[in-house]
Amino acid sequence: ERKVIASIKNENLGHSNPDKPDWISFKATFNWIKTDKDGGAWYPACPNEGEPCKNRYKVSQTADGNYHCERCQGTFPNCVRKFIFSATLTDDSSTTWVSMFDDQARVLLEGVSADEVYDKTYAHGDIDAYNAYFDKALFTEWIFACKVKQEMVQDEMRVKSSVYSLHPVDYVKESKELIQAIQKLQ
Repeated sequence: ERKVIASIKNENLGHSNPDKPDWISFKATFNWIKTDKDGGAWYPACPNEGEPCKNRYKVSQTADGNYHCERCQGTFPNCVRKFIFSATLTDDSSTTWVSMFDDQARVLLEGVSADEVYDKTYAHGDIDAYNAYFDKALFTEWIFACKVKQEMVQDEMRVKSSVYSLHPVDYVKESKELIQAIQKLQ
């Protein structure tokens, strides 16, 4: 069942069980994407595709320019960048902050990887081209499935929403569903 963003607060989502998140689906528009994080809207991940890392764990750059992974204890000449950024979504009921991770960001950015954005823009200091990738996604409408959970952030409990999946709005399907809903009211 699709809801609206205001349901997160109105239904106290994220407060019910500290160990289990609540889930919500809604249609909303990106109205701001936070891309000004120092170093880009990504983190450097381990290039090890196998266990235990699977390209997910953060690596640290060493003094010699290599990347070291604490998880697998490997040192590599390169890293794999993974998107991670915050955004605000809005609908006609409210606005909310969400966290975006690599899989969802790639859907939003039409399949472009964080490494591609880095190589084409950030590595050359072309901030305008970097911003253009994200600006293109602003004010686009999507169907979201979000996980809402209470988490400790800087010694304070906060409700945090993370995008689990997003799909472009199918306006033909949406229109047919609205017509059916209207006809049921008659």
